[in-house]
Amino acid sequence: MNRELWIQLVQQSPDALVVTRTPREEIMLWNQRAEAVLGYSSEEATGASLPDLIQPFGKERAAAIAEGGEESVRRCKSGILIYVNAATRPLLGDDGEPWGTLHRFTDITSQRVRRTARHVESRYRDVLESMPDAIVIVNDAGHIILVNRQLERLFHYAGLELLGQPIEVLVPERYHHRHTQHRGNYLSAPRLRPMGAGLELFGRRKDGSEFPVEISLSPLETDDSTLVSAAIRDITERKRFEQALREKNDELLRANQAKNRFLATMSHELRTPLNAIIGFTGLMLMKLPGPLTQDQEKQLTAVQSSGKHLLSLINDLLDLARIESERVEMSIEPVVWQDVVHEVVTALRPAAQAKGLALLTDMPEAPVVAPTNRRALHQIIINLANNAVKYTRQGQVRIEVTQHQTDGHTHTEVAVADTGVGISPQDQERLFQAFMQVGSASSEIEGTGLGLYLCSKLAELLEGRIELQSTQGVGSRFSFCIDTEDRP
Repeated sequence: MNRELWIQLVQQSPDALVVTRTPREEIMLWNQRAEAVLGYSSEEATGASLPDLIQPFGKERAAAIAEGGEESVRRCKSGILIYVNAATRPLLGDDGEPWGTLHRFTDITSQRVRRTARHVESRYRDVLESMPDAIVIVNDAGHIILVNRQLERLFHYAGLELLGQPIEVLVPERYHHRHTQHRGNYLSAPRLRPMGAGLELFGRRKDGSEFPVEISLSPLETDDSTLVSAAIRDITERKRFEQALREKNDELLRANQAKNRFLATMSHELRTPLNAIIGFTGLMLMKLPGPLTQDQEKQLTAVQSSGKHLLSLINDLLDLARIESERVEMSIEPVVWQDVVHEVVTALRPAAQAKGLALLTDMPEAPVVAPTNRRALHQIIINLANNAVKYTRQGQVRIEVTQHQTDGHTHTEVAVADTGVGISPQDQERLFQAFMQVGSASSEIEGTGLGLYLCSKLAELLEGRIELQSTQGVGSRFSFCIDTEDRP
């Protein structure tokens, strides 16, 4: 039969027929039934390579199709895979030489799906109906084999409506291409796992409405193929709750930032007149303007003490606002820790002597050098030592500095140990909260309750930690320590 006659018969055939030119399998003819089965128009298909156009697995080539036909999988234009019965035969010219190949494709997807569905339903129907989640089982070409009633209710379909449909019917159209890729990747290495981890997944109901879902996949082995079981859960309420939580967190963050800005502004505004009050009170107590009576000196001393206490509170609030608003910049540099301890001891020795306390140090003679922020380290040590002096009625306060290497790290620590009242276990749990003073002695001692809270915040900024050991009636030991990695 000559070529022109073959072309005419192909165009008129009710079967999906394709003619390719040998040996490259370049498509010459693509009849109307092929358009209906595989989705490509004649104009789109002509000139393309047949394997590249409809093979389902990219560069992986299907086995050669034997003359007489075999079942195989082909990819349509939409990305959907279908089962076909494929057959080929050579086309010979008048001279008896082959000039092309005739391919016939018969869509047998529905027959294949029904056969598999009967087998799967007989084995798994009862199990699926007992599951709390919506379950759908699909074959290796992505067609729906079986669903349970929970899925029918969730997606508003009757079960028979979904039989044989591509699974993408349950997915919003804009995600079809991505979903097909995910499905192909999963089938290449099937195992129990969530689908699209880290992605926003959505389901599509029969009426077109969408809702967020969570999907868990598991392979299901049968005698002739691997199926995939997908458990689908509607997470609309969870997403709504998460959104409400995010909005509330944003609202709290804005409120906290406004509070911090207010505290910072008011702290600056209040410090200026307070410094003036403390300064002028000091001048009057020095009796530079003239002599004072005993009552006047007593009252001025009270004014000065109250002013200093209020200034300390304002400074703590300002530091707290700066830290919580993340406006603190920590420049890290090598610091000799003994130098900072000597500064703290010099500042606190008069207060210790006034209470009859021994203020001692225990430090190596060789310089202990570790990278940190000098100002923050000074604030931590002076807060810990000042607390120890305030809460110790008799005995001593000792400041210790140690440094040692272990497991490739250098451990540097400064500790403040006292012989004070100690702290009960229940009080230790809330000791580092803001505005918290604990113990029976706290009511007798002025303080803001911010010192240890600020120490813990500064320790975090320095990538260190505050540790506590305390026994009631014996004393306490607060320590600040950092670990730095040794360089070779």
